[in-house]
Amino acid sequence: MYKLSLRLIYGRAGSGKSHFCLNDIKSRLDEGSNSPLILVVPEQFSLQAERKLAAAIGVGSTVKAEVLSFRRMAYRVFNEVGGLTRRYINSAGKCMLLYHIIDGVKDNLTVFSKAAAQQGFVNTLLEMIAEMKRYNITPETLKSAGNDLKEHQLLIDKLNEIRIIYEEYEKRLHEKYMDSDDDLTILAGKLDESLQFNGAEVWIDDFSGFTPQEYKVIEALLKKVKRVNVCLCTDCLAEDNNLDDTDVFSPAKKAGKRLLKIAEENSAAVEPPVELKTEPSYRFRDSKEIA
Repeated sequence: MYKLSLRLIYGRAGSGKSHFCLNDIKSRLDEGSNSPLILVVPEQFSLQAERKLAAAIGVGSTVKAEVLSFRRMAYRVFNEVGGLTRRYINSAGKCMLLYHIIDGVKDNLTVFSKAAAQQGFVNTLLEMIAEMKRYNITPETLKSAGNDLKEHQLLIDKLNEIRIIYEEYEKRLHEKYMDSDDDLTILAGKLDESLQFNGAEVWIDDFSGFTPQEYKVIEALLKKVKRVNVCLCTDCLAEDNNLDDTDVFSPAKKAGKRLLKIAEENSAAVEPPVELKTEPSYRFRDSKEIA
């Protein structure tokens, strides 16, 4: 049985974190590793990362190492263990569904009675629901939050009306369709059933921070793969709870603390962090003036 571990890789912008990950993957291949080697990057950086990986390890080795985003990882797992039995609903379908729901409950709305008739309200509400899903806020969470408030009746009413719409939206949506905003939540729950990432080593790079959904996926990976490497753009890691919110690296430091806490809660070993110096800067190594 392999040891489950977390390793943080940190340094300022241009210090060579991505280069370190690619070299790390190459060294595993040179050692003859048969474990899956996965580089996880944001969706918009996946093509660029694939090109860099192919250049670093050679096109022939890309069958042993690959680039995924969290969403592409979700599709892979759903194809393996199930979860794609229903069609995905597109943005137009979401708008039509939500418009129909609001039209049905508009007589029961007080706070949003006028706003519901205004142009753009449906899109605003859809964006809000998508944001709540990314942060694992359910209709039950809104109900609980409303119950905890006592002296803010207007806010209680707002939360209650949003909850009613959100609850009905979720109920009708999942009768026939899947919502891409739910993919990472479902992935976190299904990763344990998947076999394709058993014993893998994962490198997570190019993220400025993580949503609660993504933290849940990382937690699920920590329970399954041999090692999770996470790159953080910061000059140092937080050593105490007194984080300065004005610090430009504050989000990365908070992410590091949360990842360490997740590792501790799941009894995963924490390896010594890798600090990458910025002098001289790796990114500008060929340009003395810019460096």
